[in-house]
Amino acid sequence: MTTQLKMVLPGSSEKLRISDELAKCFDSGDGGAGMTAFLVSPFSSAIWQVEVGRDGDGAFLGRRWPEFVEAHGISVGWFLVFRHVGRGMLTIKAFDGTFFIKEFGQTLTVPGLPAAHIETGRARRPQFLMPLFPHWMDKMPIPAEFLKRRYIPDEELNRRKATFMNPSSDLWHIDLEKDGSNVFFAGDWSKFLKFHGIALGQALLIRYQGNMIFTFKVFELTGCRRKLVKQGSRFQLTENSEETYSSRDTEQNEEANPSQKNSHSSEEAQSQKEAHISSTRRKRNKEQKMLKTSTNSPDRRRADEIQLRISMTKTLTNYALERYICLPRWFTNEIGFQESCKITLKSSECQRSWEVNYLVEKKGACNLSAGWKMFCQDLGLKEGDKCTFNVIKRSLWHVDIERC
Repeated sequence: MTTQLKMVLPGSSEKLRISDELAKCFDSGDGGAGMTAFLVSPFSSAIWQVEVGRDGDGAFLGRRWPEFVEAHGISVGWFLVFRHVGRGMLTIKAFDGTFFIKEFGQTLTVPGLPAAHIETGRARRPQFLMPLFPHWMDKMPIPAEFLKRRYIPDEELNRRKATFMNPSSDLWHIDLEKDGSNVFFAGDWSKFLKFHGIALGQALLIRYQGNMIFTFKVFELTGCRRKLVKQGSRFQLTENSEETYSSRDTEQNEEANPSQKNSHSSEEAQSQKEAHISSTRRKRNKEQKMLKTSTNSPDRRRADEIQLRISMTKTLTNYALERYICLPRWFTNEIGFQESCKITLKSSECQRSWEVNYLVEKKGACNLSAGWKMFCQDLGLKEGDKCTFNVIKRSLWHVDIERC
């Protein structure tokens, strides 16, 4: 799916320039005439039919774009992330002047749209977008608005350590630097950028996953998203932005009632929306089916790539250090493993990883066995230490350690 980042400039509220790559997603095959984008409102209820036009300067969003801008309070200086998800559907994320994602449900009232639907417009994961200015290449601030909303508890900020996870699930540990009320990604920040081939003028869309773990996407000066591809010991930015569309990103659309129509929707737009929701449901059913397949099947291996966000904390006993650690039933049920398998553990205290057996016993009890003791010994864990297991993917767990 094609993704593009755009900054709202003076005049962009009347006609917003988009890349030819994004415009091709709406090509009707008649030479560029009559192209329409079905722009999904961040409120997850209305779909706006916006003209995709062309002139001597390239492609643009035209008719009905000014109305969309006015209804959503979009202003000059904002950053917009457009994502084509198929069948002419275009989603949008908006980042205001604070660089923080705009939660429309907190501030706007849209005529004809129930308040309950406006609430669904809030972001599922806190995220912010940072253009890389020269003075942010050595250390970059976390937006003040992000800190103000206290997504990160003070006790976690006081650890002065953040973890970035790249597309290969490699972990980078970045020191945090505090200066009064300001907090910066510092320490190895410049090395992190250099390793991933991220340069001056590009932009990072950073999503906070909890427990001081961040993921990121990279946008070029042109606004096109670039995939990070590992080549040898470094990452290279590729030319394209094709990606798999996650059903989690459109979960809100499933909750919307298709029978409720906004004044900006037509029968054709409603049909597109229903097809979009149906596709999302099929993907979710497929994921649930994958969770039940055997650990050796190709479907199961693909299921292991599904992003999860589950956490659990255990206080270590002497028995857990010497033998194995038992996992609570609710935790294992959330993960969905039906059979014994191997998982990978990583920790912010060390760059290496450990392969550990996840054992499902006959009576249904689950524990970490072979490999677990080595993990404890290598990290010097002691009785009374607390381990927080963060399930990033089903077969990849990040462990935060709080020593007693």
